[in-house]
Amino acid sequence: MPRRPSNVNQADVQRVIRACQREKVPFRVTLQPNGSAVFEPMAMVVVPEPTALDQWRQERRGQG
Repeated sequence: MPRRPSNVNQADVQRVIRACQREKVPFRVTLQPNGSAVFEPMAMVVVPEPTALDQWRQERRGQG
């Protein structure tokens, strides 16, 4: 019984991985039972810059 051709090959997967790494996008890969691979970007956390009030609060915590 011959195997059917794959939906995605190694070159396709490597191409997507390199593109995500080059753009610094975190991702998750899920391999489906039908042979396909699903690439999902993971949520990127954006840390806001501290304001003057945040810095003041941090200094106050340090003084005890």
